[in-house]
Amino acid sequence: MKVLKFGGSSLSTPATVRQVGKILLAARRREPLIVVVSAFEGVTNRLLDCARLAERADPAFEEAFKHIARRHRDAVTQLIKQGRARVRDEVDALLAELHSTLEGIHLLRHCPVRALDMTASFGERLSALIVAAHLARTHPAAFVDARDFLVTDDQFTHANVIFKKTNRRTRAYFSQMFRRSGRTIPIVTGFIGATEDGQTTTIGRNGSDYSAAIVAAAVGASEVQIWTDVDGLLTCDPRFVPSARVIDHLSHEEAAELASFGAKLHPRTLEPAIEAGIPVRVLNTHNPASPGTLITREGTARATGPRSVARKRNVTVVHMTSNKMLGAHGFLARLFEVFEQLEMSVDLITTSEVSVSVTIDEKEHLSHLIERLAPVADVEVSENQCIMAIVGRNLMRDSIVGSRVFEAMRGIPMSMFSLGTSGLNLSIVVDEADADRSVRAIHAVLFEAAVGAAP
Repeated sequence: MKVLKFGGSSLSTPATVRQVGKILLAARRREPLIVVVSAFEGVTNRLLDCARLAERADPAFEEAFKHIARRHRDAVTQLIKQGRARVRDEVDALLAELHSTLEGIHLLRHCPVRALDMTASFGERLSALIVAAHLARTHPAAFVDARDFLVTDDQFTHANVIFKKTNRRTRAYFSQMFRRSGRTIPIVTGFIGATEDGQTTTIGRNGSDYSAAIVAAAVGASEVQIWTDVDGLLTCDPRFVPSARVIDHLSHEEAAELASFGAKLHPRTLEPAIEAGIPVRVLNTHNPASPGTLITREGTARATGPRSVARKRNVTVVHMTSNKMLGAHGFLARLFEVFEQLEMSVDLITTSEVSVSVTIDEKEHLSHLIERLAPVADVEVSENQCIMAIVGRNLMRDSIVGSRVFEAMRGIPMSMFSLGTSGLNLSIVVDEADADRSVRAIHAVLFEAAVGAAP
């Protein structure tokens, strides 16, 4: 059995939904499938916008809701002929529930995170319903609500999966479904789950990849396929470097590093797959003939050196300096205790005898962070920074990589430089204004020169 996940870019228009249907019918001839879907492209953002407008008592939320409703009703009209009235009624029932949720937010002038998760859940619920109905024209298919088996805690908007209960319920759910009809293709809502008492939760933005891996690990699937709008994971983002090439094979560790820096993969997707030893393949909905990128636990044993250059934009660098650090026990613990108290995660860390520099994504509590650090250290903040990450294997063993990168960065100021002992990631922090030319220059010396590493 394989688990296939289709993201919003694969479900952007009725034409792309039809393409997904063709891919599924071809795949189902070879083995049983479980399919996980995201919301239609852009819908989750529109739903969250609706909730915020309703919270502000802005009447524009009604027009925003009508746009969402019209898009899904139009999809039913274009994709479904036989049984259209029934499907239209089911879609209208979900839209009525969504509207009721938004009205409640509007009346209260407040949108608690619980209501935000409920609002966001309608994207996947509508998408899965319509995709299942479209597929059912030619093959048995069923809408599956992941809230029936994906159990989480109550950390709304970024809920944690309770794996012991989720795995047991997932196995039982699909075992029963396939006993009833082994030919049915289940179309599962990604991104959402439910607490033990039935409250709707979401597992983080772009979490449908994660949903697919969770289901695959629970049922013991042979492979997870992530279908998106590129031919696989590439040596760089092709929007900025047109010469970027597809990487045919990666290890789980390399792919996880790339995912954390914005590759076409959710950073947590690989966790359940790694534990279960399940390979992940990234494929292109618009070019299904492409073999894509295969991600396995070991990757390609002979592949060493750089595999890709990625970047994370809009990061903030916090520089902390104090002479009290010299020979002081527990000083770093005092610094990082402040980050822990504010629940601010750190990406990169560099240290010297009297200073520590870190990068953070979260800016909401930045002023509080500066205030709390002030009694301990002198603090300097650099915003609008970009992390350039060269990801590969055994980077520390290849001195040529470092020299090429520094040569490529000649004339471009760097505020941080980090290479961990794992040799997986060489990271450089530059000003956002220098990001485009930096990534192009690094990619050119590592992947485009005749002596560059092969992907």
